Formats: sequence, C-alpha cells, structure tokens
Amino acid sequence: MNQAPRGKAFAARSKEAEWRAGGLRPYFSYRDVGIKAATEGRVLAHVIRANQSCPGPGGYHSHDLEFQMNYLIRGWARVELETIGEIRVEAGDVWYQPPNVKHELVEYSDDFEVLEITMPAEFETRDETR
Repeated sequence: MNQAPRGKAFAARSKEAEWRAGGLRPYFSYRDVGIKAATEGRVLAHVIRANQSCPGPGGYHSHDLEFQMNYLIRGWARVELETIGEIRVEAGDVWYQPPNVKHELVEYSDDFEVLEITMPAEFETRDETR
C-alpha cells in the first residue's frame, strides 16, 4: 500500500492492499489503510482478517489507549468484555472497548474480517488473568 501523505486527503485502494502477518495475533493478517501516517500516529485504522481457523480463545488482555472500536465487515465472533460479558457479533455489528477494559476474542468464523480504529496508533497490550 502506498504511504498516505500526512495531512492530505488520500484513497487506499483495496486492489492495492498489502496484507501483513506478524501483528498482535499470528492467526490474523493486517491491512493498514494509511490513517496512521496521515494522522502522524494519532489514529490507527486497520482491517484484520483471519488467516487460519480459530485456535481457541485469544487470551484475556487489555490495551492502554484512549479509544478502540471495531466494525465487523464479514463473518461472526464471540467477544468477552469485562464490563458486559460475552457478546456474539455478526457482519455489520460494532463494538466499543473503553480504555483498559479487559477482553478476549473467544471464537471467530473462518471468514472473520473487522475494521479496528484506535487512538493512538501505538499502544501497550497487557495480558490479564481472570
């Protein structure tokens, strides 16, 4: 993907998208859509999709950030959030995770694909115990 110019309008074309492994979870591929560069690291918007079947719960954890929301593009998932319990989300659903809320991706479909937006773009992830 072309690096987005800082402070200028741009379009990130899906046909030119680069998917990368090696993000937070090895069973996902990640597509940076260029918002991180355009906002000088203030915001991250990336698409995350399954690159293998669900290996089981992803591990209870939290993120030290200001904002995190997810829009499920394709598939379904079961997510555990400490503040509301387990939810099942399907394509078109949105969920918001407050700063430092403990959560876990419990299960997802093989076609799982989600748009995640965070502020800031770089943040710490902590493993949590139940």
